[in-house]
Amino acid sequence: MKTILFIHGFMGNPNGGTFKGLSSFFKNNADFQVISFPFLKLHTDVSSTQAEIEKLIADYNVDILAGTSLGAFYALCCKKAVKKIAVNPCMKPSVEIPLLKDRETGEAIKIEQSVLRDWQELEKYELDSAFKNAAGIFGKDDCTFHFDENHNFSPLFRQIFSDKIVFVEGEHSLEKAALAKGLSELESFIDS
Repeated sequence: MKTILFIHGFMGNPNGGTFKGLSSFFKNNADFQVISFPFLKLHTDVSSTQAEIEKLIADYNVDILAGTSLGAFYALCCKKAVKKIAVNPCMKPSVEIPLLKDRETGEAIKIEQSVLRDWQELEKYELDSAFKNAAGIFGKDDCTFHFDENHNFSPLFRQIFSDKIVFVEGEHSLEKAALAKGLSELESFIDS
């Protein structure tokens, strides 16, 4: 059985929509199980989050990391030899996350300088073997991080994902059907 570890996004839920979409897609396939945990330090302690991901990979014999938004960034930057599926990844969190607003207060998000510096180091995207086993699913209308006048990471996507890029209908939070379509198009990558 292959184990998929889901990494939620910033202010995300380990059992939220993307996790439910992944679980639904694989529920009738006895060859896969999808697991998820809360990553409480996702935006406060980069090295602790990386260590937690690596420990979970070892403890649960994880074959595939699947992340969304900031979780996808951590999945892509993981140096462990596992496949990676990035769903609407936040490619430059040191720039993008501080632009977000708190959902409850509407205030600007405050991130410690040390976290911003750690993200900046990872954003250099050393395109080594860790990226060769990565695929991306992108909502065509994701203006949060990808496709408005301020964001165009298409060249970086092509460097990282090569031909393993799927564009689906949707915004930053993909509907279950859109995620399923993207996963279906990546089936040969997932199964290999």
